[in-house]
Amino acid sequence: MLAFPGAQILDITGPLEVFSRTTRWLRDHAGALKPAYAVELIAAKRGPIATSGGLQLVATRSIRESRPIDTLLVSGGIGHEDAARDSAILAWIRRRSATVQRFGSICTGAMILARAGLLDNRDVTTHWSHCDRLAAAAPRARVDADALYVRSGRLYTSAGVTAGMDLALALVEEDWGSPVALAVAQELVMFLKRPGGQSQFSRFLRAQQHDDELGRLEFWILQNLHANLSVAALAGRANMSARHFARRFAGRFGATPAAYVLRARVEAARRRIEEGSARLKSIAGQCGFADEQCMRRAFRRALGVAPAEYRTRFGQARGSIRRR
Repeated sequence: MLAFPGAQILDITGPLEVFSRTTRWLRDHAGALKPAYAVELIAAKRGPIATSGGLQLVATRSIRESRPIDTLLVSGGIGHEDAARDSAILAWIRRRSATVQRFGSICTGAMILARAGLLDNRDVTTHWSHCDRLAAAAPRARVDADALYVRSGRLYTSAGVTAGMDLALALVEEDWGSPVALAVAQELVMFLKRPGGQSQFSRFLRAQQHDDELGRLEFWILQNLHANLSVAALAGRANMSARHFARRFAGRFGATPAAYVLRARVEAARRRIEEGSARLKSIAGQCGFADEQCMRRAFRRALGVAPAEYRTRFGQARGSIRRR
């Protein structure tokens, strides 16, 4: 794991604990004689690294002293901008990415990989609040703002903070199979495949951050998907004419009110299907669809599958990884 001053401590310790716990589990339960993983923290300089939380971690080697690497991960954190301006770090990452078996990033570590020019023509993700910035920093990359983690060839990127542990579990599953990964997840009190993507957090969190007229309306929409959310009804709630409201809304959210509402309803229905706790007819009503048939048509347009097929594939077992 490559770290830097101002790195997020959980971006580092979370994934590394997953790998270390896997080594212990295989030793204790499968009689493994050799460690499954040897983890190491490195940085531009050997020695203590002050993380964003105030605690210090120690890099046992500098990038110049690093040994052969199988998997290289770059942590994220508020110090990522300074790290992305460090030419020595960028040059080292470029060289190493060509020789390692796989490489990737946790959270805003993707911004460092973007600056190193390693995301072109790749499917990637990062913390939901930085997806627009990542798209600007790597215009040739395809940014998935919903995925908890994404694999694109030898490149792996994850969303924010704890999603790095989800990514690490996915790598363990690739290396040692689902039974081992599940056992490790149970020891860590985690989902092996966490239901849902990060959009379930991002829309609500973004809406709560904007205490203006449209921000409050967005939050109300997300809480009342079963209500009448026509342009006329929403315009009335915002005390605007329908035409003025539609123009203001599209300028703010990058979509017409109708398109935004439909996508929000599909996302909400998808999460409920993944949880597997309700009938499709009930889910349709809860999420504001006129009937199950309307939900089916919306699902096919947005996701390419019908709700019933989606439930068969992903109900209670969706891993939120996008593999391309």
